[in-house]
Amino acid sequence: MALVLYKKFLKDPNFTPQVLLEALQSLDVYWIPLLIILSVLNWSIETRKWQYLICKLELQSFKIAFKSVLCGVTVAQMLPYRTGEYLGRLAYVKDDNKISAGVLSIAGSFTQLLITLLFGSVAFLVIQPLEVPVSFLISLAALMGLLVLGYFHLPHFGFLRKHPIMLAVIEALAVLKKSDLLRLIGFSLLRYCVFLIPYAGLLMVFGLDKSQGFAYACLSVSCIYLLQTVSPNFILTDLAVRISVPALVLSGSFVSGSGIEYIPGMIIYIFNVLLPMLIGAFILVTLRLKR
Repeated sequence: MALVLYKKFLKDPNFTPQVLLEALQSLDVYWIPLLIILSVLNWSIETRKWQYLICKLELQSFKIAFKSVLCGVTVAQMLPYRTGEYLGRLAYVKDDNKISAGVLSIAGSFTQLLITLLFGSVAFLVIQPLEVPVSFLISLAALMGLLVLGYFHLPHFGFLRKHPIMLAVIEALAVLKKSDLLRLIGFSLLRYCVFLIPYAGLLMVFGLDKSQGFAYACLSVSCIYLLQTVSPNFILTDLAVRISVPALVLSGSFVSGSGIEYIPGMIIYIFNVLLPMLIGAFILVTLRLKR
């Protein structure tokens, strides 16, 4: 893990740890505890969502569910598109329930993905950081429609039952009612706000043009999350994506005009991903030693 982090941060030519450290030191004193509290809140909401899902199969305390989520954060960073998240969460699931729990974990992650794509797509259309052809916009709208349709009606698509893998997925999802899906959307929407608002606030702190306003900052963050989500990134390429995407979306939006667009996102990353990932790694190692 130490070697991976060394390559991720210190060996990337586009990243200067000193600049990031100076940025952290320049923050008002209340920002650090606020970011810690918001990170705990963020992952507590995700834990409650996971606990709500896994309790369809077996009872888990909030403490165990929280450990499972942090393990998922650690493993997710090792594989593209966070595909390893459900593998980490299964560390505390009984063997008989691992397959169904994996499907439910993917369902929960897909809910968060759906929120990110929907809000990000709207923000992308509003501020248009890139020129795109009309055909792309039509395809994007069609994709959003298919995702929403599949989210609410996948278990009812009878023709999918012919494939054994899809049959297993549908059977696992059958325990979720529409009221459950709406509750998952509520959890995901609340969590989205928790990690969007402080990011937008940090953009304002580090010199986003005040004439743009806080609403523009929120739209920019939604665009950034959208582009980062659809980028094929994992732990060894994630940093490049987190530097280049904000520079693309926020180009010309800072008063100083130069090169610090990635700083707010990196600060959010440290508190919302890096620290939980390290804690999750410690939990995984401890669990491994106990066994």
